[in-house]
Amino acid sequence: MDWLDPMRDLLQPLQAKRLTTRLPIVHLQIEYIEPARGNAYYPAPKFVAEITADGQSVGRIDYAINPLGDRLYINKIDIHPEFKRRGYALAVLWQLHRENGLPIVPVAIYSTSEAHGFWSKARQTLKAAGADVEGEMRTAELLHEQLRWQHLVPELPHERQIRELMASPEWPEIEAGFKARQTL
Repeated sequence: MDWLDPMRDLLQPLQAKRLTTRLPIVHLQIEYIEPARGNAYYPAPKFVAEITADGQSVGRIDYAINPLGDRLYINKIDIHPEFKRRGYALAVLWQLHRENGLPIVPVAIYSTSEAHGFWSKARQTLKAAGADVEGEMRTAELLHEQLRWQHLVPELPHERQIRELMASPEWPEIEAGFKARQTL
């Protein structure tokens, strides 16, 4: 434990209140995308949302909460050029943290200095207010992350049938028949 932790704990509610009043008010018009095999977060849904402020669109966000419900992954935040550097992207992250209370994980950030600068500032600003913004997760790391919730992925009917067939007493005879046909 860092000796400054008690001071940070004391100041976090003040920082959170300051952040809430300082950031622009944004609304998310969420489009729910049905869970589908092949989606990185399957069996959890993915969300795409239009970001609006004062009744007009200022950008879009693509995010997901993993099936274990312990992390919120940000795939992309895209603020329209005329609205950049006004706090909208940070306001969206803060709103998602307040609604879900989960660590925020950016996934495969585009390698621009603007994006890395934003995430560095967001991490620092939100941490002061009590939110956890983790380091960037690369696509390969996301594939490894999927192993944590693999047990939640429903088995396909044909996979279940094969598994049950392999566990049956007739399997050695069936397997011998397969091998005999392969040598023809």
